[in-house]
Amino acid sequence: MGIVQASYFEWVYHRYWLHRPWLPPQMFTAHTLVHHQLCKHDDTFHVHDEEQEEALTFQWWGGPLLVAVNLVPWLGVWWGMSAAGVAFPYVACLITIAATILVYYAAYEGFHYLMHRPMIGWIERSAPFRFIEKHHRLHHVHMGKNFNVVLPLADLTLGTLILRDPEPSRPTTPAAREIARRHSQYGKKLREEQTAVGSDQQ
Repeated sequence: MGIVQASYFEWVYHRYWLHRPWLPPQMFTAHTLVHHQLCKHDDTFHVHDEEQEEALTFQWWGGPLLVAVNLVPWLGVWWGMSAAGVAFPYVACLITIAATILVYYAAYEGFHYLMHRPMIGWIERSAPFRFIEKHHRLHHVHMGKNFNVVLPLADLTLGTLILRDPEPSRPTTPAAREIARRHSQYGKKLREEQTAVGSDQQ
């Protein structure tokens, strides 16, 4: 149950928070305007320079926050069943669901990082990993498809699953990096350095 919930939550969170300029706007900026532009097509999917490191992972508080959000509906069920006098091992159930969501989140962060920055060969050579990496590569080319990173159950059932690129392979354009630099911390640092150099030359 927890794994199914995690797959659907990942899909909703990825589609409606990371790919839409909603609240908080930093999520959309970091994910869509920075990460997706710097790791776009096959030639840039793997991290090669410092700039691409930005937005590869969530902030440290992301995991606890997402686990807490996933527990909210279960706390409502617990409250309702308790009010109705139904006996149930509520605490054990909540702990199990929280642990499942946390493991799923860790898998998301870990696998996503290895997809863009390969470093553990035996994982990356495995058939399951190769499948989800290809799945995620397609998402970077077609941002409206393949929102799941760990378990594409929601993609399959909600109609966003694609298994191959319907378009020919193409390189990342310079405009993608320009967009990222307009919104990234790396781009901000470059602008500050250019301003400092300009000030020194005056």
